[in-house]
Amino acid sequence: MALDIVYESGGYRVSVSPPHAESWRSPGLLTPTKVLEELSARGCHSTDITDALYAANPNWTVAHDAEVRRRRDEELKKILSESTDRGGDE
Repeated sequence: MALDIVYESGGYRVSVSPPHAESWRSPGLLTPTKVLEELSARGCHSTDITDALYAANPNWTVAHDAEVRRRRDEELKKILSESTDRGGDE
């Protein structure tokens, strides 16, 4: 087992070992976006990660897309709030 992703209770439990990366296990259930971030940071190839996500749950992209949109919305709100706090002047 080099890269193992298991879908359970709406989240993903992950374990990885060489040759994909140093041995690591997720501390709990992760979102698919967090799985991508954690494994990419550990040097896993994006194709290996997405293949394992698809094997665990063919619909993983729905949750990933929703999380990416949520994060972008939060970032935009923060930027707009900071701009408003400065009076909109740069």
